[in-house]
Amino acid sequence: MTYNNNTQGHTGFPPCDALISANLSHAVHLPSSPLYPSLVAAYWSLNTRRRPWCFVLPVTTSEVSRTLAALSSAGDGAGDWHIAVRSGAHGNDNSNNIEKGVTIDLSQLNATTYDAAANIAGVGTGARWGNVYAALDKHGVGVTGGREGIVGVGGFLLGGGNSWYTARTGFACDSVINYEIVLFSGVVVNANASVHSDLWRALKGGGSNFGIVTRFDLEAFPAQNLSITTRTIGPDHSDEFIDAVSGFTDLAPSFRDNAMIALVTYDSEENRISLQSIEVNTRNDANTTAFDAFKHIPTLIPATKQSITLAASSNRSELGSGTRGAGFPVTISNDPRVMRYCIEQHASLFSDLNAITGLQNFSTLLNFQPLPSYIAEIGVKKGGNMLGLDRNTTSNMIIFIGSVVLKAPDSEDQYPQVYQKVSAMIQRIEAFSKSMGSSQEFIYLNYANAAQDALGSYGAANVKHIRQAANKYDPHRFFQKRVPGGFKIDRVG
Repeated sequence: MTYNNNTQGHTGFPPCDALISANLSHAVHLPSSPLYPSLVAAYWSLNTRRRPWCFVLPVTTSEVSRTLAALSSAGDGAGDWHIAVRSGAHGNDNSNNIEKGVTIDLSQLNATTYDAAANIAGVGTGARWGNVYAALDKHGVGVTGGREGIVGVGGFLLGGGNSWYTARTGFACDSVINYEIVLFSGVVVNANASVHSDLWRALKGGGSNFGIVTRFDLEAFPAQNLSITTRTIGPDHSDEFIDAVSGFTDLAPSFRDNAMIALVTYDSEENRISLQSIEVNTRNDANTTAFDAFKHIPTLIPATKQSITLAASSNRSELGSGTRGAGFPVTISNDPRVMRYCIEQHASLFSDLNAITGLQNFSTLLNFQPLPSYIAEIGVKKGGNMLGLDRNTTSNMIIFIGSVVLKAPDSEDQYPQVYQKVSAMIQRIEAFSKSMGSSQEFIYLNYANAAQDALGSYGAANVKHIRQAANKYDPHRFFQKRVPGGFKIDRVG
C-alpha cells in the first residue's frame, strides 16, 4: 500500500504531491503507509534513522528520471525542505537521510546481469553485495566489491570501495567500466572512458556530487573460493601482533593475492579485549606464506580456516543493525610505533566508556587495514580515480578506524559523551602520528565521519576535477543545495 489512491495530490507535503502528480503515486510512501516503518528501520544504525515527509521507491531508471525532474521543479514557497538518496542505508549520520523532505530509496534497482562476451557485470545501485555475488557465482565469475554482503552497492562504489581484492584489482571503483547516471534535470547519460570520460573519472571516489547512478558496469573475473583464516589473540601479545601486521603491509606486490584486516576489540558479550586477524587469500591458496608471522603468535582459541565462496563469505559476518555507533578513520604510514599508540589509546577509551555506560552496554573496534603503495598504480593504469593515492608511491600505509557501538536501546543520552571520547582519541592519534612523521592526508570516504573532509584529502588536482565535473553536469548545483547529504565539493575549501 502506498499513497492510498489520492490522485488529487493533497498530502500537505509539496514535494510528495509533485511526485504523485508525476504518476509516481505507486512508489510514494507517506507516514500512513504500512511500509513506512520498515523503510525507516532499514537504516543500519539508530543514529541515522530519520522520518522524511515521504519515501519514493523508483523501480526503473526512467522512474528515477521522473523523480528528479519532479522534485527539481517542486516546492515554490514550500519552505526549507531537502532530498536524501540512499541505496544500502549503511551511510554515516546525515549522509543518506532527511526529516523535512523526501528520501529517494534506490533499493528496488537491484538487478544483477552478466554479459559473458564483454565480461561485464551490470549491477543495480540498490543491490546488496551478497546478492550480487550469489547471482554472478551462477556464471562462474566475481567482481571487486564489499566484504560485507548486507552493504549496498551504490554508496560503496561511489566512495572508492576497499575490498579483499584491492591489492589485486585496485579499489572497487577502478573496476567500473561504465556508469549509468541520472542528472539533476532527469536526463540519463552513460559515463565511461569514451563518453563523458571526465564524469567517469570523477565518479571514482567523488561521491554524490553529480547525479544518481542507477547502474554500475563492472569488470568481472573468474570466481574462486577464498581461503580465510581467523585468529583470536590475547592483548598481552600486542607487540608481536603489530609487528606481524606491519610486516604483511610491507610485502612485495608478488603477494597481492592476499589481504587482511587486523582488529582490536572489546566484546561485551564475552567481556574481554582481544586481537584478531582475518587472513584472506583470494586464489584459495591455504598454504600462502603471507601470514607466517601470525602463525607463531599464541591464540586464545584455535584458529579457524575455511575455503568459502565470495557470496558465502560476505554473508557469514553481517553487520548487526539497530545499534548506535561513532567512528572515525585516519590514514597513517605503516609505522608500528603509531599502531602501538593506537592500542594504548584503546585502553584509555575502554576505561572512559566503562565509566559512562557500564561494561555490558558497549563494544569497541579498532580496525587496521593495510594499504600498500602499489595499489595506487592499479588505479592509474585503469584510467585514474579521485582518491589521490598516486601522490604517494613510496610509503605503504594503514587505514585505521576507531569506532564504538552502543548496544542499549536507550543509549541516545549517552551518545554525545561517547562520540566526544572517540573523537578525542582520534585527535590524539592524529597528533602522535604527525609527531612521528607518519601522518597521511587520505581519508577513506566510506568510513569518514561527517566532521571530516574526505574530498579535501584527495589533493588539489582531484578537488579541482570533482569541482569542474560537478559544475559541468550539475550547473544549477542541485546536488550541492537540494541534496545536502554526503560529502559535497562545495564544502571543500
